[in-house]
Amino acid sequence: MVTEAAVVSDPPLKKAKTCAPAHATAHFMKDDVPFGFADACEAGAKGRQGFAVAEELMEGQTLQLTPIPAEATFEREGVELLDVRAELEAVGITEDNFDPTCKDHRLAVGSVLIRKAEQRFGPGKKGVHMADTSRVSGAAVYGEATVRDTTPGSSLRMAHHAFHMDKFLPGVAKFWNKAGKQEGAKAFVDTYWQHWKPDFARFNMDEVATATCVEKERPGLVNLWVSLTKGEIEQQPLVVMDKQSIELEGEEGLRNVSTVPVTFPGLRDTLTILRSRAVEKGRWFWRPKMRFGEVLLFSTTTTPHSAVWLKDAPLDKPRRSAEMRIFIVDDTCASSAQVSA
Repeated sequence: MVTEAAVVSDPPLKKAKTCAPAHATAHFMKDDVPFGFADACEAGAKGRQGFAVAEELMEGQTLQLTPIPAEATFEREGVELLDVRAELEAVGITEDNFDPTCKDHRLAVGSVLIRKAEQRFGPGKKGVHMADTSRVSGAAVYGEATVRDTTPGSSLRMAHHAFHMDKFLPGVAKFWNKAGKQEGAKAFVDTYWQHWKPDFARFNMDEVATATCVEKERPGLVNLWVSLTKGEIEQQPLVVMDKQSIELEGEEGLRNVSTVPVTFPGLRDTLTILRSRAVEKGRWFWRPKMRFGEVLLFSTTTTPHSAVWLKDAPLDKPRRSAEMRIFIVDDTCASSAQVSA
């Protein structure tokens, strides 16, 4: 039975065991693929919800993975570790009973992640769920976490094997023949506003306020990614790129990426994929043996991330996870001027 969450303090995260460096195969867009290539993504690929990036446009690279430092922060490296295991247990969700196909379970996970975001950036902050493509591919509702399940035969979303940023604002702007973060934020919000308007009305937020929140990135739009795998993740973990190790400003930043369309009925979205040229100087973070309830917090607009294939690990180990993109706004937000920026 799923119950209302209690306020639970974060338990101390266990340090990752010292071990030999891990290596993985990750996928990046080929450098010669044109920016904005129209056929880069396929909706409903392989009978799954969501979409997949065309494999022929990608190329594999071997990465050396570094455990996320205990002192890593969202603000500096672009990622940090949190834990919601106790909060999940408080609402009746455990690694033994979690059912990714159960809407009530997905809503319970979503409520826990929203509260964790508010706890991390509060006091006085409110987390507002950003409905993503799961709204049009999966019939998700407000507050429902987007779940991925690599188990063969599942119809849920699969793991994304393409290093990307969901909403890289300069890339979004360029895709729509504009320039700059402000234009990128406006274009992104305009794309989704038909789906968001009823959700944001309850928080007294209009389209301008929402675009300002995204543009300012303080923190703006964040992603909480939680392992829901029983035991620990053995294959296809999420890896994030230390944002200090890639140039994302100006023309050089745009040369390192390609923003491509993701099209569903009633929605023409975008995804920004890293090119192979960005790999050489990259530093790649992961949580070894990531356990049920452990969370990666990172920026939706500036932190590249992807599932990877671990070398020297079984390929058939399934992974379950959930994610939510959450706007962080002032709790008393009532107008554009009051949005956390």
